[in-house]
Parts: sequence; structure tokens; C-alpha cells
Amino acid sequence: MLRSVMAAGLVLASTAALADHRTDCLDNKDHDLRIKGCSAIIQHNPKDVVAYHNRGDAYGLKGDFDHAIEDYTKAIEINPNYAPAYNGRGRAYTSKGDYVHAVADVTRPSELTPKVRPWPAVVKAAPPKAKTATQADMPAAAKLPATEKASMPAKAPAAEKPPSKAGEKASAAAKATVVEKPSDDSWPPWAQSKLAN
Repeated sequence: MLRSVMAAGLVLASTAALADHRTDCLDNKDHDLRIKGCSAIIQHNPKDVVAYHNRGDAYGLKGDFDHAIEDYTKAIEINPNYAPAYNGRGRAYTSKGDYVHAVADVTRPSELTPKVRPWPAVVKAAPPKAKTATQADMPAAAKLPATEKASMPAKAPAAEKPPSKAGEKASAAAKATVVEKPSDDSWPPWAQSKLAN
């Protein structure tokens, strides 16, 4: 019984210590404490890429660029697709003045990011809505007082199209489309000169 209590206490204590090291490694502003926390995590799990990266960041912020490059390189060896390690190593090389390696490392993450495929350019038209003769369907100009009607631009009548082969749905959609023609003085001066030509 005593052994099981001692074992449970030891597990809880080691878990709490590991949590403290993780907090020190990820969030601490003190570079030495951050290096110590990340080193403890690396000792517990030598394949922790984030711990190597964060320790490299701490070394870089301290000015120890050689150790930073070693840690970033180790993180890249463990996970070659971990883009932040390439960025960090590129910054460290830049700080050392080794711009050839820096450019190679800084451009590498853009090659690792997944290529976003464009959406297909298919546009589907919405079916026309059935119209009813109610106040809600009246044009906006009919609902306005007479003083506001005078200031609104005039609308051009919709052009009648002959019935197409697609049937009544296409002709109903064509009739429902209203094209507004802006008045000549509503165009900006640069556009009026282009329209005149």
C-alpha cells in the first residue's frame, strides 16, 4: 500500500515538474530559464521538435547563434517539414552574416506550405422567385415621397428578349433582370472623357 502511494506521488510530482518545464520552455521571458526548461523536455523526449525550436529561439535571443543553429538543425532533422525551424535557422544565419544559407532557409518554408487549389469557376443561377402583387414587391421609387423620387436616377426599361430555346424559365429570368443606366453627370470626370471617345 505504501509503495503504491509513493509511486502515485512520484508520478504526480514528475508530471508537475514536466508541466513546469513545458511552461518555462514555451512561455518564459527569461532566456536562461527557457533554455533550462526546453533542455529538461528534450532530456525526457529527445524527439520533441517544438522544444528544440524554442530552445533555438532562446539561444538566438541571447546572441548565441551557433547553439541556435544547432537546435534548429536538430529540429529539422527530426521533422523536415517543420517550417518554423527553417525560419529560425535563417534568422540565426542572417545574424551571423551568412546570407547564402539564410536565403536558402528562409525560402524553404514557402515550398513546404500546401498549395491551395482554386475553387472551380462554376456559377449556378438561383431559380427565379414567384412574384405576387403586394406592396413589398413595388419598386423602391414608388414607396418614396415625391421629393425623394425626383433625386433618384432614372432606370432604363428592360430590353425584351425573344424566347430562347430553354423555355419559359429563361424568358422569365430575362424579364426579371433590370439594368440601371446611370445619368451622364454621375460618372467621374476621367470616365466621362473615356466615354466621349
